[in-house]
Amino acid sequence: MREVSYEQMLPYEIVERRTKHPVAYLPLGGIEWHGEHLATGNDALKAHRLCQLAAAKGGGIAFPPLWYGEPRDLRLMETSHDRDGRIRGKMKLPAANFKLGVFGTTGDEQLASYQRLLMHVLIQIRTLGFKAIVIVTGHYPIREWAQPVACEFNKRFKDCQAWAGIEYHYGPGGKPSARVSGDHAAKWETSYLMHLRPECVDMSVFLGRSPKEKLIGVMGDDPRTTASRELGRQACRLIVDGMIRRGHALLRKARRLPR
Repeated sequence: MREVSYEQMLPYEIVERRTKHPVAYLPLGGIEWHGEHLATGNDALKAHRLCQLAAAKGGGIAFPPLWYGEPRDLRLMETSHDRDGRIRGKMKLPAANFKLGVFGTTGDEQLASYQRLLMHVLIQIRTLGFKAIVIVTGHYPIREWAQPVACEFNKRFKDCQAWAGIEYHYGPGGKPSARVSGDHAAKWETSYLMHLRPECVDMSVFLGRSPKEKLIGVMGDDPRTTASRELGRQACRLIVDGMIRRGHALLRKARRLPR
């Protein structure tokens, strides 16, 4: 596969590829507990690989993931879904590290800061000569925060258009289905990472445990019995094709809008 990651490309390679297809693929994620069997960077890891695959197959360039800056007081496993402290226990971290206010700002203030950062990133990509920006939000709440930024960006800059979606938004029908869906570290996310970044999955951590044991911080169908690399491969093929279609649609829109 030819190099399609912006940060690893030489200038002439960027110009050549951007001239043919000025679509940028932007992955958004973060660092969060994803069970004992998945890498904590799951969200950005899967989003970034999907962006690379879409760029390689359909043209365009994949940008580096935005790992940091999302609201850490809002809808995070360690703060919102760890009432019994099992996640903190596994990570050997004190509860005080995840109390509200530890960042010195409110969740709403963190969100406003993140949205300003994201707008900065979108404008930066536009200044680099791209006409369409396909955003993949590996951490699902980010979609709610990113799409309003994309809409505001589209109003400000008619020559470049952006759209944000969770992986299943790029699948058939643009919503969760039997072929492409989502969860948290369960059947779907585990299957995605098994296919996209298998070195970041270790199901052996569950060996010797009771199949009835409740998994920590896993939301959805038990990945021990439902996840597979083949399921991830089939779903990711559909997602990538949908990302490419979205890129084409954004390009068409940008080219027909009055300046």
